[in-house]
Amino acid sequence: MGAPPVTNVLEKARQILSKKSLAVPAAILALVIAAAIFLAPRYLAQPVAEITYSEFTRELGQKKVQKVLIESGGLSVSLADRNVFVRIPNGLVSADYIERITASGAEVDFKKPGFDPAHMASIVVPIVLVLAVLAMLAIQTDFKPTSRWPKVVRSIPNRFDDVAGQEEAKAELQEVISFLKDSDAFTRVGARIPRGLLMVGPPGTGKTLIAKALAGEAGVSFMVVSGSDFSAPLIGIAKGRVSKLFEQARKKAPCLIFIDEIDAIGRKRGGGGSAADREFEATLNQLLVEMDGFNTTAGVIVIGATNRVDVLDPALLRPGRFDRQVHIGLPDISGREAILNVHARNVKLAHGVSLASIAKGTPGFSGADLGNLLNEAAIFAAREGVTEVTREHLEAARNKIIMGLERRSLVITDEERRLVAVHEAGHALCATLLPASDQVHSATIIPHGQALGLVMRLPEHDRFCIPVEKLEADLIVAMGGRAAEEVVFGPKKVTTGAASDIAHATNIVTKMVTEWGMSPAIGMVRVARSGDNLPREVEQEIRRIIDEMYEAAKVCIEDNRDALDALTEALLEHETIEGDEVRRIVHMQQARLAA
Repeated sequence: MGAPPVTNVLEKARQILSKKSLAVPAAILALVIAAAIFLAPRYLAQPVAEITYSEFTRELGQKKVQKVLIESGGLSVSLADRNVFVRIPNGLVSADYIERITASGAEVDFKKPGFDPAHMASIVVPIVLVLAVLAMLAIQTDFKPTSRWPKVVRSIPNRFDDVAGQEEAKAELQEVISFLKDSDAFTRVGARIPRGLLMVGPPGTGKTLIAKALAGEAGVSFMVVSGSDFSAPLIGIAKGRVSKLFEQARKKAPCLIFIDEIDAIGRKRGGGGSAADREFEATLNQLLVEMDGFNTTAGVIVIGATNRVDVLDPALLRPGRFDRQVHIGLPDISGREAILNVHARNVKLAHGVSLASIAKGTPGFSGADLGNLLNEAAIFAAREGVTEVTREHLEAARNKIIMGLERRSLVITDEERRLVAVHEAGHALCATLLPASDQVHSATIIPHGQALGLVMRLPEHDRFCIPVEKLEADLIVAMGGRAAEEVVFGPKKVTTGAASDIAHATNIVTKMVTEWGMSPAIGMVRVARSGDNLPREVEQEIRRIIDEMYEAAKVCIEDNRDALDALTEALLEHETIEGDEVRRIVHMQQARLAA
């Protein structure tokens, strides 16, 4: 039989090398054995004693030296009873000195230069070892079985019915489904479907789920990769993976390629001239060429997902690559209710549970947050040994997500407990008395997470444009806790409990001054930062606004001291009071004061 074709031999070698679990240890073991063979003669040889130059001169004068081998670093001397080594200064072994040694009757010879296996191994073996490790890394990262990378899914069970709260995004993707099902209807009139779709939105809003549902609706192959999958330790591997990805996609066309966290390989170029920067740019350039270059990508649509569209290279966003951006935002109240209904399909809810009220009380929740809320509620029900999830379970789950887990085991003194009650009563009082503030849902002095107490406020409806009066109300409420401490206990008794309130207020005011044009002193300009620093006049304006809001909170507390004391006592007695009870106490004290 003839020799096997070269391609078969290479494929066999690749299969052997791709067994990385054996290749790496075997290669390292072989190198260690080779190093031991070469280095053993040097390090296992019998050590030779050294004598001083004076001792050698004395032995030479007594004619006890039999043979002298002149080396680069000294003399190897054979005496009658032993072998020794003498270190001498460079240049000391002159012709006259050699004649003196010969005159004593000793035999003189020179060590000839030649190949020293031990010396050569000490240089070559470390280099070969490093190269072998790099080669093994290349094998592990590059020779991935095609059945594992990229992951190809031919039958997607997800449909658009499984995606709720993103009706606009689903409507925009309908034409992509139509193209994938019947591309001729578009090409006959000269239309070209977008080659790339960019899913943009905060984490947890359903970008991956919508991409899966798109593939499921169209009934096409779905290839899933992540931006981090293109990182590799050796130059050229990441670029090759991009080519391999599109090559396989063209074979399976029509096909969707989903690249999650595409900003990992799509960031703006020009960062530097290092090898890592050049490799990154080569990978991005290959992606750009594959999407809209000489290579044909007919029937292949790339879907990218990111929450940092601002860092992407402009070449990715031009027509012919990612033609369209599909914004996947946080759901509104109707969207949250629809998402809760989808996640509740596998959860047994008690009779009378209203998911609409839960949706109303979860502003700012993403789809992932809402799914987690139902799961936490089911866990609470299972812990109690019941088979249905009640409204109490859902509210407890929501409170856990927003505030953190209750820490009833935390032991605090009566003095600290009263101080926490005063602090939270200050927040609750300001929120109740300010019409522009979101109303209090509940107030508690039970520790949750890192907080010793908390006042939860919920908006009546979703807000998309926030007026100045609402922002100022939020600032006064944030300052209400510290203001209550100062009014009740005095300025020397205020505590560190307002740290998070101060941070929250500072963040709001900074945006008001530097981004939203809400400061008459600074005007309607966007103020650029220099690192973490702001211009001095901006910092002074931020402090002025916060000081004004703090003084307004103190006035609110001082003018309604009876209501503050009543809220404090209610919190100390019940630990948690609902929003209706907070409002009842405040209004009752106001009516008593008016009378």
